[in-house]
Amino acid sequence: MIFHKKFGQEGKKIVIGIHGWGGSHDTFLPIEKNINEEFMMINFDLPGYGQSLKPSKWIISDIVDSLADEITKLTNQKIDILGNCSGALISILLSKSTKINVDNLYLIDPFSKTPWYFKIFTNKFIGDYAYTTTFQNPLGRFFTNFSLKGKRNEETNMTSSFKDIDKETSLGYLRMLVELEGTNVMENIRCNPIIINGENTFKDALKSLDYYYSIWENLKSVTIPNTGHLPIEESPKEIIKLIKEG
Repeated sequence: MIFHKKFGQEGKKIVIGIHGWGGSHDTFLPIEKNINEEFMMINFDLPGYGQSLKPSKWIISDIVDSLADEITKLTNQKIDILGNCSGALISILLSKSTKINVDNLYLIDPFSKTPWYFKIFTNKFIGDYAYTTTFQNPLGRFFTNFSLKGKRNEETNMTSSFKDIDKETSLGYLRMLVELEGTNVMENIRCNPIIINGENTFKDALKSLDYYYSIWENLKSVTIPNTGHLPIEESPKEIIKLIKEG
């Protein structure tokens, strides 16, 4: 079972929300609180997160295919997709599914390569311990969030969602995304990609723009001022405006 939550105006533009690493459908609550019936959103808990069951195997193509199947059950209209962080990478793969018809693909901070500081958690010798210390310990979450203060607004917290996240799920997604590196799976999309970055986000996310411009001729990019790695939380009205105008 893949859980979804729907809000917004029926009969208008449909936007599919795909959250990122450590998130859930609640990632999109700031949009829900600020939307004025401009469009409808259907936001999923990725398999293993939130109220969705774990996948039987950690195979990203299977997960993407199951998401496409769920979307076809809900609508046969052309859709937009909003993918957040690592969820942006899953959104790229989802947009290539022949089961759905995607118009605009809004991608928030899609890393072209997994930063070294995330790869630590997939190391077979210290990865498990490093993850537990960083995300499953209250002090670890506090100090990690503090160390990322330059990548977020003062009132936002980049690690709080990891408190209740299943470790197998979290590491399962991270390993799958690392395995995508060096492949061409992000190429040959059939929709209109728009990359959204906060101006204060990670340098690795901003550097990734060069890669995406090299593989997508029709790419557009937007930088939101005074915003870090969490544009949905920090600047939801700007995200709504971009989607409405797309």
